[in-house]
Amino acid sequence: MININSYFLKRKIKNIFNNSNREKEYHNWKEIKSILILFNTKDYSDVAPFIRQLKKMDKKIRVCAYKNKNDKNNYSDEFPNIITENDTNIWKKDFMTLIINSLISESYDLAINLDFEENLFLQYVLVSIDSRLKVGFGKTDLLVYDMVISFAPQMESDGIITIGELCKQLIHYLSTISSGNVQNKKLANETH
Repeated sequence: MININSYFLKRKIKNIFNNSNREKEYHNWKEIKSILILFNTKDYSDVAPFIRQLKKMDKKIRVCAYKNKNDKNNYSDEFPNIITENDTNIWKKDFMTLIINSLISESYDLAINLDFEENLFLQYVLVSIDSRLKVGFGKTDLLVYDMVISFAPQMESDGIITIGELCKQLIHYLSTISSGNVQNKKLANETH
């Protein structure tokens, strides 16, 4: 993605975020019924077991994936909402309207961006949808997450931190919080 595209896409993300009336809420894992998962298809082998696990836990799952132009796999049968690198020219009018419209028809208890990198297209989707809690693992200079699970960059390159491990940590963390606790409600309102 060239710098001019990044600049304009960041402006769109900031504009959507600044005009949002979304109420943030931290929920206990048991209270979370619907989840939107955002990920890069290069991490499919790590993400697929997590999606299967969530379905076994009776969570309603929607998925939106970003596909690099070098990825020759076809995910369309499994994931109808795929953003391909070839389709991400922001100069096209409403370049992701179809994907956003298919996702905004629902409200989510939790939205998770499983991409470690700053993927502006996935962040654009994240700020465009209605979710009470938005979680990410990657670092970004944009205010798109209510909660970020971070780690030392070398931990990823050394294989210590994986998407699968972070997903386990996320479930553990959300299982231990009490959404009825006044302290957690206050924390959710003070996050940004």
